[in-house]
Amino acid sequence: MRFNNKELIHVSHSKPILEGRMSYVKQSNGFAYKGFKERWFRLKYNLLFYFKINTFGQADLNQPAGVFVLENSIVRLENNMPGTLFSFSLSFKDDPDKKYIISSQSEDHVHQWIKCIQCSTYEHMRSQLSLIQKKIEKLTGRDPLLMYPEEGKKIGRVKSEDDDMDCAFFYTSLTATTPLPPPRHKPDSGKTSNFNLIEF
Repeated sequence: MRFNNKELIHVSHSKPILEGRMSYVKQSNGFAYKGFKERWFRLKYNLLFYFKINTFGQADLNQPAGVFVLENSIVRLENNMPGTLFSFSLSFKDDPDKKYIISSQSEDHVHQWIKCIQCSTYEHMRSQLSLIQKKIEKLTGRDPLLMYPEEGKKIGRVKSEDDDMDCAFFYTSLTATTPLPPPRHKPDSGKTSNFNLIEF
């Protein structure tokens, strides 16, 4: 995945949906990599940034240490996780063997993070759009996302005497499909990184 370092840093400095101090550890095939690392997390759009904590216990917010791209993510509450009382896990459908355990300060805090992460993805917004679309169509009998009631129907505007433009006609071949996310691309030359996690 190609990314623009400066743009990501700029986004990380904007007002977040949610932020706070938490600790995380990476697991692969059920085994943890070293111990928990304390970081400052910021959720903005579908990006979960984390920043290092300096020796004085303060977050270094000048540049993120990394960012999770939350599309195709799975977030779950974790119970009885060694080393922490309150935690949730973050994994990805295209890399199910890896999982990140994120520990927080309270159960309420964990649930708040889970809900915000779940609602931040394009997939969630697309499902909400589809649900609203079906409700409106059930009430009105028309699909609100279709520009015109019938495929291929000619529509236009009547030309007035004061109108110097030619009469414009438009055609549509739209079908009632749910919008899809942009396609994924394999990393190529240049600044690249794993799609799910970008480390600076």
